[in-house]
Amino acid sequence: MTRSLPSKLLIAFSSILLAHACYSAHEHSLLLSSTPSPHDSPSATPISGTTLPLDITLETLISVSLLLVGIISSGWELKPISLRSYAGGVESGRILLDGKKVAGLFDGLEERPGFLDVRKQRKEFADWVKTQG
Repeated sequence: MTRSLPSKLLIAFSSILLAHACYSAHEHSLLLSSTPSPHDSPSATPISGTTLPLDITLETLISVSLLLVGIISSGWELKPISLRSYAGGVESGRILLDGKKVAGLFDGLEERPGFLDVRKQRKEFADWVKTQG
């Protein structure tokens, strides 16, 4: 998977922007917890439902949106959806399965091992244990 330079730069820029937004949100929460509010009194309850400022919220949304656009634009070539064109690409060698060229789409099913005879293997193991012990 190769990424183009503009998508790499977009991912880097949006990651830095997102990190800055997270840092700003953290600093904002520390600022709110360290400053006393005018309603502080022994009988007052602390307000925990404060909201982030609009600029931090917008910075977060914009950075996540740019990060998604950068990741999507750096993607690899998509495979065809229809089985006919995919199977044709596999058989002609244009599309590789697991990095190797195969003769057909269903080669893996045709080369699978048969059923295991568990009773036979159990008897062989029991015979082996008798001879060893």
